[in-house]
Amino acid sequence: MHDLSNWVQVFAGAISTLIAAVAVSHKTNRADYDAIINEHKSERDELKKERDEFKQNYYNERELRIKAETEALEYKTKCKILAKELKQKK
Repeated sequence: MHDLSNWVQVFAGAISTLIAAVAVSHKTNRADYDAIINEHKSERDELKKERDEFKQNYYNERELRIKAETEALEYKTKCKILAKELKQKK
């Protein structure tokens, strides 16, 4: 039983050593990730600018569409009122 306990401790120690090595190597590669991100920063900024332009265009078109819909509704109601008045005059 004592031998099994020793083997478990050795196995756990080996796993923790492996995990520590992976964590350290990942942290050292972080600088590489930052370099890649900074390399594509101008592309990201350009895409953000394009997104903002599309968003602004969408809101401008939406405003115009709502205005046109309300005008169309007003003309439709005026047309109905005039049609009723015309029927009453006949």
